[in-house]
Amino acid sequence: MLARLLIILIGIIICLFLWIAFTNPYDVKEFHFFGETFPVDLSDLMLASFVLGAMLVFMGTLARDIKHALKDYIDGVHRSKEEKKKEPLKEELAQGMEAFFRGDWGQAKESFTQVLKKDPWQVDLYFRLSEIALKEGQMEEAFQWLQRGSLVDVRNVELLLREASLLRQMKRENEAIRALERAVRLDESNLKGLRELRELYQEQRRWEEAIQVQRAILKAVKGKETEEEETLFLLGLKYERAKDLLERGGEENLQSALKEVREIVREQKSFLPGFVLLGDIYLRMGRWASAGKVWGKSFKRFNAIIFLLRLEELYLGRGDPGTLLRIYQKALKNDPQNWVIAFFYAKLCLRLEILDEALEEIDEISLRQKDFPALHRLLAEIYLHKKDFTRAAQEFEKTFALSGTSYLPFSCGACGRESKEWIAYCPQCQRWSTYTVKEGEKTERTLPLTPFPAAAGYAP
Repeated sequence: MLARLLIILIGIIICLFLWIAFTNPYDVKEFHFFGETFPVDLSDLMLASFVLGAMLVFMGTLARDIKHALKDYIDGVHRSKEEKKKEPLKEELAQGMEAFFRGDWGQAKESFTQVLKKDPWQVDLYFRLSEIALKEGQMEEAFQWLQRGSLVDVRNVELLLREASLLRQMKRENEAIRALERAVRLDESNLKGLRELRELYQEQRRWEEAIQVQRAILKAVKGKETEEEETLFLLGLKYERAKDLLERGGEENLQSALKEVREIVREQKSFLPGFVLLGDIYLRMGRWASAGKVWGKSFKRFNAIIFLLRLEELYLGRGDPGTLLRIYQKALKNDPQNWVIAFFYAKLCLRLEILDEALEEIDEISLRQKDFPALHRLLAEIYLHKKDFTRAAQEFEKTFALSGTSYLPFSCGACGRESKEWIAYCPQCQRWSTYTVKEGEKTERTLPLTPFPAAAGYAP
């Protein structure tokens, strides 16, 4: 087909020149060519020029094709030589991989080392050799293999992340931080590196750096749910910075902490730890009425027992148990089914030596909730205060028989980790504002847990 088109094209060109020659019967009387002058027909001159141009193009194309052909031939020869050189490396590598998966660490290590001597650019082998060293319990050697890999491939983020992880296992946190900082400089959107760096800053209580890293995480994450979670984490880090300022003390630090926490609660009104800390700061500043107001309003908003416990310490510290009792009684009146409030109210009554009132509350709880160790422990302490040592011993025995904690724990709503005290941050699942007293199992019993005399009552 191409040949036909070429013949047709040549025929068209010849016909064109014949037509030009027929319609233009002119001669060029003086045509100068290399010092010679001679007459020539105009059509012949045009035809000769065309043929000469075509020959020049043909020769140029031919020269280019010859050059490419020679280059391909030479490259092929080189590739053939390289392939022959790599054949032993491939065999050595295959033997090493076979030994590695077989668990023959010595043979695998020898094979990988031989390969790297001849081809040090195989970065994956540095990972393998590091892993072998770890399996042999040689952490320092494992780290050295990763470092060698980093020297070969200075922009390999995964090598730096592995280095940091190993350094953390070796308790060399500052070096791990430097490795992670290099990694995130190379890849600012690497979430794994950013989160590990944030965690290290948290462990060292370097809140300013942790907050900066968290902002970088917020820029890198995608998805509404993830963004909300990371925004909450940013608030948590700000909370820790404010808490740190509170612990340092001093007027300037307290003012800075107050400003920080106010910004937190304005930004996220559902962030419970912020309201707890706001009251703590007011109390440290001597503004106990403001602290009580914040915690009282927060209890109404969140219905969280931590605010009642904070109010308990506030009013008992001021020697005002009557106000505190009224707060608890009002809370129970508004939410009579809330056994957690009733339990802490019973503890308060024990603390104030209002023993019959405490027993009455425990009996109410026992009618609605399945037995749990903390309930029997509280009963035992009440009977100790009443000098009823036999019943106290019985309740202590029940506490141990139930094989649980003898206090009412706070637990993380995300991972279930328990804590004796309320905490703002769960170190296990790394979430904020998840700790609360877990609801127990309800019971169908209609009899009191332990018989006792009628409550005497108390009027504050």
